[in-house]
Amino acid sequence: MIYRYNAESWDEFVHDLRTRKKLWDSYGDSDAVADDDWYGSKTWDEAMQYAVTGHPVARAALEAVAVKQTTALEPLWETAPVGAFACIPAYAAGVPEDMFAQSELAPPVSQPIVRIVVNMSGSAGITAQSIINRGAAIVTLIDQIQASGNRVDLSAVKHGHDSGRREKYVWQVTIKRPEEPIDMDRIGLAFATPIMLRRFFFRVLEFTVPHEVYGHGFSTHYADECRGADLVLPVISGNEYSTPARANALVQKLWEQAVSA
Repeated sequence: MIYRYNAESWDEFVHDLRTRKKLWDSYGDSDAVADDDWYGSKTWDEAMQYAVTGHPVARAALEAVAVKQTTALEPLWETAPVGAFACIPAYAAGVPEDMFAQSELAPPVSQPIVRIVVNMSGSAGITAQSIINRGAAIVTLIDQIQASGNRVDLSAVKHGHDSGRREKYVWQVTIKRPEEPIDMDRIGLAFATPIMLRRFFFRVLEFTVPHEVYGHGFSTHYADECRGADLVLPVISGNEYSTPARANALVQKLWEQAVSA
């Protein structure tokens, strides 16, 4: 039996978290009032507030560690009678060509899409700092990719199974679509705090599977569920992201392997 959940945008995901009802409760569930280091927040309501405002710890960590060098190629604009937005000086002067339109002389710009899938799965022993370090390394890589003229499609997934391996759990959430700019608050909350794994994906399990799952399941990685991605970051399995330097080195290595494959 495979239980699936898919959200094509962050807004859709947050809406589901707010509105879909839990089908069961257990010790250590998504809305437990507990250690904010392990969960990323003291309460469920606090986690949902972070989904809107961003997480201060994640924001500070990403700003301190990530190398933000994102650039975007600008289109060439010219004035015309109709267009995408107004040219205020021309309008004020009564000039008929009072709108900006993209110039036909501008050369077409090809921006290939790089699809990145990050498996957020990890055991209870994975520290918040390892998650933060990996999140910062991911942002650094995204900046690097976009600075080279590519666009990034970024998804978070959670793979798991029950104790008897009779059930598979496959969740997928689109964090950044190719046309969207980098939202540091959103990416920080999703990848650089335990909230995504231990609040939000716990809740997905609770409103998707109709019965209690012991320990909220066991983390794993289903490679066949990530087909089509240019880069896949698998589960955090140990201390491979224990420092920012190790995290950056590993993420860069995985990217280099993906490019050369």
